[in-house]
Amino acid sequence: MLRVLQGLAVGGEWSGAVTIAAENASPEERAKYASIPQLGSPVGTILSSGAFFLTSALLSEDVFDSWGWRIPFLLALPLLGVSILIRRQLEESPEFEALQEEDAVAEAPLRQVFVGAWRQLLVGASVMLIGAGGFYLITTFIISYGKRVLGLEASMLLLATVIAAVIEIPVIISGGRWGSRFGSCRVVIGGAVATMVLAFPIFWAIGTAHPVLVVLGMSVGVAAVSYPYAVSGAVLTSLFPAKVRYSGVAVSSNIAGLVSGCVPLIATAVLTVTGDHLWPAAIMLVAIGAIALAGGVLAPRWSVVEDGLKH
Repeated sequence: MLRVLQGLAVGGEWSGAVTIAAENASPEERAKYASIPQLGSPVGTILSSGAFFLTSALLSEDVFDSWGWRIPFLLALPLLGVSILIRRQLEESPEFEALQEEDAVAEAPLRQVFVGAWRQLLVGASVMLIGAGGFYLITTFIISYGKRVLGLEASMLLLATVIAAVIEIPVIISGGRWGSRFGSCRVVIGGAVATMVLAFPIFWAIGTAHPVLVVLGMSVGVAAVSYPYAVSGAVLTSLFPAKVRYSGVAVSSNIAGLVSGCVPLIATAVLTVTGDHLWPAAIMLVAIGAIALAGGVLAPRWSVVEDGLKH
């Protein structure tokens, strides 16, 4: 319960699930099990975008803009209760229970993280950025751009997002397995390089406004950024010792989330200045990939040494 409260204090629901999954797995299989909570992203995207797709398809545009857009949010309310119930049932990991028995739990974990592990925070945020910021750039931004500039139907763009999310599920599963086999940081590096190489082809395909190519571009882009995302939990949990791991993972992921939330806004602002061309968005994706690449290279240097943990 102690780390539940610590995680909630810094917005750590995701970090709590990842930390508990990682600490309950053997070091050799940590990447595989830490990737399981990441499946919440594509499943959530399928449910949310799918709900908006169905609502917009069944209702007229005026009705949807007036009150229909509220329906998916109302349908999501019961899921909040389910998530709280599940979260209350989770027990601490044996690793953290041992710290409690030894009275070695950090009294001020946030202060210790910011003072003694600020490098790890930056590295962790760098690794997380591609899975969040890159995803938002390829989906959220493209939905807005596709409707405003390319003249595509919102329902078509939402359907493309759902298809990309469906493809993301096996990507995350395979990414976690590759992380356990070859090393989490190697998967981050490989995914970051692939994202950088594919950035311009992805946005070229989307810029054609051809529905098939738009779906293909979004799907390939989401798949590329999802490989680093799949193992990000394993990388982040390896950066911090157990007594501050919950808080460290939460702060790192929230830093990345804060920056990522601004990515679509920045891309829209830049494109407005450059005449609505997509090449600045491709450059942004390359930059995000480069940041993740740096994080993947630096993570082994700042990680906590744990037997069997591969990088």
